[in-house]
Amino acid sequence: MRQPDADLRGEAGRRRRRILALALPATATLVTDPLLGLVDTAIAGRISTTALAALGLSVAILATTSWAFNFLVYGTTAAVARAIGADDREAAGQRVAHAGALALGIGLALGLALLVLAPVLVRVLGATGEFAADATTYLRVRAFGVPALLLTYVGNGAFRGVSDTRTPLFISVGANVVNAALDVVLVFGLGFGLAGVAWATVAAEVISALAFLLLLRRLGLPLAGHGFPRGTDLRALVAVSRDLFLRTGGLLLGFLVISSVGARMGEEVAAAHAVIWQAWITAALLLDGIAIAGQAMVGTALGAGDREEARTLAATLTRWGAGLGLGVAALMLAGTDLFPRWLTDEVAVLATVDEAWWLAAVGNVAGGVVFALDGVFMGASDFAFLRTWTVVAAVGVGAPLAIVALVAGWGLLGLWAAVTALLVVRLVALLARLRTDAWLVGLGSPTPAAEPDSP
Repeated sequence: MRQPDADLRGEAGRRRRRILALALPATATLVTDPLLGLVDTAIAGRISTTALAALGLSVAILATTSWAFNFLVYGTTAAVARAIGADDREAAGQRVAHAGALALGIGLALGLALLVLAPVLVRVLGATGEFAADATTYLRVRAFGVPALLLTYVGNGAFRGVSDTRTPLFISVGANVVNAALDVVLVFGLGFGLAGVAWATVAAEVISALAFLLLLRRLGLPLAGHGFPRGTDLRALVAVSRDLFLRTGGLLLGFLVISSVGARMGEEVAAAHAVIWQAWITAALLLDGIAIAGQAMVGTALGAGDREEARTLAATLTRWGAGLGLGVAALMLAGTDLFPRWLTDEVAVLATVDEAWWLAAVGNVAGGVVFALDGVFMGASDFAFLRTWTVVAAVGVGAPLAIVALVAGWGLLGLWAAVTALLVVRLVALLARLRTDAWLVGLGSPTPAAEPDSP
């Protein structure tokens, strides 16, 4: 029997309110996170052009090495949301506990590797002389914060999975206040230079990890008694994490190649790319709040076996993503003469930024839909599809196009043409997938990690 129109409108209104209740705090959290990077960029820009370029290259390396493990966020969110939808809090608690143990182990190993290999990495990516020395110093200091950073990934995923996006917001705001205060003291007060910027960020990461650990008990999940993950537990974690790792690793490899190409174009291009990158990341994460709401809501709907609600959510979130993408693009275009000057006062760098700022702004139109559908498909545990097409877009399209830009002498505009092409390929693939039912995988399973053979 067809539902009355009044009931349908009421249901749609409740859905919109729930999306907003999840998305607004998540969006605020995602915006405050890159504010830490924006503050660091602004401080480095006042130290020197070399320091700004070194920061940009080092952050690209850190993004590739640490963000490749953000399956600790997405995998935890999806598993916890499915478990909550199926009313299985024991499974949710076990997943959080095991993900935390895995995060600590990976973080210690990755931090040690960065500490040892920092000089090699920056030189392989094109840095020389003072540029390489500054990048090495920054990277080595930041290595100490990697274990704490990965633990915050698990904390974020756990809270998102139970539809609590406010607690991560409060933690993120506190971390940003600490970072900004320490930046001023360590750089301008004590004269530590770029190393001071790095130590301020490490302190913020450690404080965030400790806050998550203290507040996790509020979730009411049984976190104790699970021990370290055994072989079967690790295989279950790997089953859901493998595709997310490859997906994120491929995406960040593409971005790393683009940053490396920028370093080979000279310090001014590298510094200008760092300015646009920080602004673009802030805009992208502003849009990603819808994805977090979508992942939690779609995961819960499928955990409860409600396929129709998942479809309706996907359509709604796609429309919202498109609208927000247009709004962010318009905001960046309106701020063409304002935003870059918050990050640097170097005239030559600002002139280079002007070449490509407009293209980075317009790319948010595609980005709004891409990020929203990323969240939908992650909530549905459609990780294999996301892996394949993200790698194709980043490694098969974005990275090669950046190399062509270097050879052809297209400069910064060529780098951002590569980023835009990457987004467009993902957009087309995601929209095509949405028109099918193939993304509705793992229906009704509270623990997608326990299904290693699911598509």
